Amino acid sequence: MNENINFLETMDKATEHHESSHENFALSYVDSVIDAHFSAMKWSEQDVILEIGCGRGRTTKTVLLPKCPKLKKIVAIDINPSSIEYARKTYFDEKVEFMTQDILQRLDTEVEKYSYDKVVSFYALHHIPDFEKLFSVVSSVLKPGGHFLFISIVKNPAFSILRDLSTNEEWTKHIKREDILAVIPPTENWKDAESEFKEFLSKFGLQVTKSQCDDLSTSVSDKQHFLDSLLTILPKATTKNLDPQVKNCLWNQAEQTILKYCPRDEKGGILFTYKVMQISGMKDI
Repeated sequence: MNENINFLETMDKATEHHESSHENFALSYVDSVIDAHFSAMKWSEQDVILEIGCGRGRTTKTVLLPKCPKLKKIVAIDINPSSIEYARKTYFDEKVEFMTQDILQRLDTEVEKYSYDKVVSFYALHHIPDFEKLFSVVSSVLKPGGHFLFISIVKNPAFSILRDLSTNEEWTKHIKREDILAVIPPTENWKDAESEFKEFLSKFGLQVTKSQCDDLSTSVSDKQHFLDSLLTILPKATTKNLDPQVKNCLWNQAEQTILKYCPRDEKGGILFTYKVMQISGMKDI
C-alpha cells in the first residue's frame, strides 16, 4: 500500500516539476514569438481574446496580457479543473476570465457568449489530436478578419515513444493500442509540417500570413529525474484507472524505448529535442 502511495506521489511531483520546468524554459520563447506576430495585428480596446490550453495561467498573466496593446478581455480555457482553480487563485486579473472547458465539447455559455477577435494557443494544440474538430471550432468562434497565433509542438520524441509502446505486448495487455495512438497529433506524420499546416488551416478559412519552425531542446543531467518527468506523456485518459503497481511496471519497461529517442549530449546529459511551429494569420472575411 505504501509503495502504491509513494508511486502516486512521485508521479504527481514529477508532473508538477515537469510543467514548472517547461514553463520556465518556454516563457522567453513565447515572449519573443508574440513580439514577432502581434505587431502585424490590428488592435482595439474592445478586443476579446480566446486562449486555448492556458494551463495554470502563468503565461496568460505574465506574458500574454502585458503584450496586448489594447483589449477588453482574455478568456483563458483549459480542460483541467485543478489548473483553472490554481490560475484563478494565483493569477487573478480583472481582464482575464479563467474557465474550465474542453474545446472539442459544446462550449460553456460563458465561453460561447463572446465573439472572439483573436484566438491564441501556446504549447497546447499537440494535446488535441482531433485537428479537424479543433480547427472547425476555432474557425466558428473567430470573427471574420480576426487573427490567430499558435505555438505548437509538431515533432516530439514522445510521439515516437508512444508509437513504439503501442506495439509492446505488456502495454497492450492493459491499454488498447488505438488508445495510445489516439493521443499522437497528425503533425507527427507530416513530412513538411510548415506547408502542410498552412494547407490544413486553409480548409477552415484560416489563412496563414507568417510561420516558422524551430528546433528546441533541453538537457537533463539526472536520468531518473528525466524518466520521472516524462510520466506526463502517458495518455492520462487511458491510464487513470490502472493500478499504480501496474503503471509503475509499464513505465519501467518503457525506459529502454524512451532512451532510444533521447540521446546523451556532450556533457552526458539526456537530450530532448523537439520541433515547434509558430504560426499566425487571419480568418477569411
